Formats: sequence, structure tokens, C-alpha cells
Amino acid sequence: MTASTTIALPKHPFFANIEQARLRPLLESARTAQLTAGSVVFEEGTASDAIYLILAGRVAFRKRLVNGDYLTVSYSGKGDHFGEVGVLTGERRSLRAEVDGDATIAKVSGSALRDFLHTLPGPVDTLLQSVIKHLHETTRHYVEDILHREKMAVVGAMVNSIIHDFKNPFCLISMSAQILRQRVSSPDAARMCDNIEHQVERMVEMARELAEFSRGETHLNKVRLSLRDILADFKSLNHPYFDSEKIRIHMDVPPAEFMGERGKMLRVFQNLVGNAIDAFGEDGGKIEITGEIIPKERLVEIRVRDNGKGIPEEIRDRFFDPFVTFGKREGTGLGSAIVKSIVESHGGRIAFKTETNVGTIFFIRLPLA
Repeated sequence: MTASTTIALPKHPFFANIEQARLRPLLESARTAQLTAGSVVFEEGTASDAIYLILAGRVAFRKRLVNGDYLTVSYSGKGDHFGEVGVLTGERRSLRAEVDGDATIAKVSGSALRDFLHTLPGPVDTLLQSVIKHLHETTRHYVEDILHREKMAVVGAMVNSIIHDFKNPFCLISMSAQILRQRVSSPDAARMCDNIEHQVERMVEMARELAEFSRGETHLNKVRLSLRDILADFKSLNHPYFDSEKIRIHMDVPPAEFMGERGKMLRVFQNLVGNAIDAFGEDGGKIEITGEIIPKERLVEIRVRDNGKGIPEEIRDRFFDPFVTFGKREGTGLGSAIVKSIVESHGGRIAFKTETNVGTIFFIRLPLA
């Protein structure tokens, strides 16, 4: 790299308006290095101990994704500086800084910068910290939004591929069930064939719901539904739960009717009850699905209560956010987010109350038909 393409350190724009007398401590603390392509200046999550001045070349800022890959958020080039936000706010690095091609970078001590700010007249230091903290929060929300969109795009592409690949097997399973029903004239065989077809429809519908959710959509084919009929269907589709000696499920709801889509409401109960059963472990537990009509508000409130371990404290504030999971090797963290989306698309609201080693109650409120 030639001298003509590199800014001399004292000529860097960062020092442009600083008096020479004040500039000396900053220059003395600086250390200049020539870095090759792919060199990591600092990792995400490390302490903010310095700011960096780019004398030549370019630096990429990247966010680590759940799968270990990195998403490039932005770039900085010759004459720019970076890393000052963490130095002034005391927060750890929110991104990874990596050299994009060869670069010359000067590292200026964070303590030297803070000492310099303290020498300035007036409340400059406090004002800068306040402004930069606000910018930091804005940037963090922006990065989180980008990551969320990237994740949802991956989910959407994956689900569309699954639906395409599973279409033929699902058709063969349904066709086999129909042929078996015709050849075997037995009530038990007919019931099992019906269950097979219902479960295939359920899997297809779950995949469609996931695809809709990834696009930020929830399409409903609303009809008049009976809460008792929905739970009767739920019991029929999940009879192993009800026949288990370790799991006790009690249902007692009023004859409430509301406008909605049967398959999607079944998905709500499937997720909430399934999560409770997964959390019980080998010891089993008790689940109660109860409800009451609230005439003044024209609502029906449905309560799904369990006596499990409770929702972990680490995720309570973010329980309904996408990709939030805890202690599940095979969990995607999308089930609860989809449940919330379904309930709200029906004009309802969902909330919960939980206590460690006591249990959890989910409250679902839906407008009456």
C-alpha cells in the first residue's frame, strides 16, 4: 500500500478540529497496523477499549446469526472512524469488525479519548454520551429488524420447499387411507383412516400457517364455530394424551360461539397443550381447559392451566417473540409467536400468568359471534 493512498494519522478527519496541544495525548496513545483481508479488528460481544481510525482500505461490520453465519450490516472506508459508541457508553461491541481487503488502521486508546472529552469546557461529555446512547439504541433496533427479516425469509423459503416436497407423500398417504377404508368394513378401521386423513390435513395446514407467518400474513376463512365442538375435535385428534395414565386433561367450557377458522384454532390448543406436556417430562401432570362468557364485553375467556414448572424466567418477557425457545433441542421458537398471531387475527388477545414450580395459565379472549 503506497503512501499516496494512506492518510497520515495526524491528518485523519477525526482530528481536524482538535487543537494541537490537546491532540498530543491521543496521537501518543494510537497504534497503527496494516491488516490483511479477513483480519478481525474486534469480535461481537468484546469489551469496548478503543476507537479505530481507517487510514486506508475498508472495514465491514457483521452480525452473527443463529446458524453461525454472519450478516453484513454496513461498511466504513478511508477517513472514517468506528468503535466510539461502546467507548462512550461502556457497552460491549454489538457487531464484528472485519477488514474487507487490505487496510491500514490506527487504534486509539478509549481511556485517552475519555480523558480528552473531560478536558473540554461545558457538559460536552455528558451530552455526547446521551446522543450516542440514543443512536446506539436506534442502530440496535435496526439491526434486530434486519435479522428478523432475514430469518423470516429463510423460514419462508424452507417451508415452501417442504410443502412442495411433501405434497406427493401426503397425497399417497391420504389415498392409501381411502382405499383401506373401502376394503376393510370395520368401524375401528374407518375411525383410524379418518384420523390418518385428519392428521395429514393438519400437517399441511401447519406448514401453510408457517409460510403465512413468515410473510407476515394470516388468512382466515371464518365460519361460525362452537368452542365445545373445537375442543371435541381436539380430543379426537389427540386421544393418546387423554388416554395417558401420566397426563390428566380436564375440559369444561361454556357453549360459546365465535367467528373463526377451525384448523387455526385447533393449532392454538395443540401448541399450548403440547408445550405443557413437553414441559411435564416423565412425571406427567394436569391440564385444565376452562372458560366463561363475559356478557358485558361480548367475549369468551378461555383458560389453559397446567401444574408444570412454569415458563423459564429468561424468556418470560419475550415469550411470544419469534425464535425464542428455551431447553428444547428441536424447538424452533415459532410456535408461540404463531399462536399469538392466530388469536389476534381472530380479533382476540392472549396473555399468561406463570410461577416457577407452580404452573402457567394462558388467558385467551375472543369476541362472541
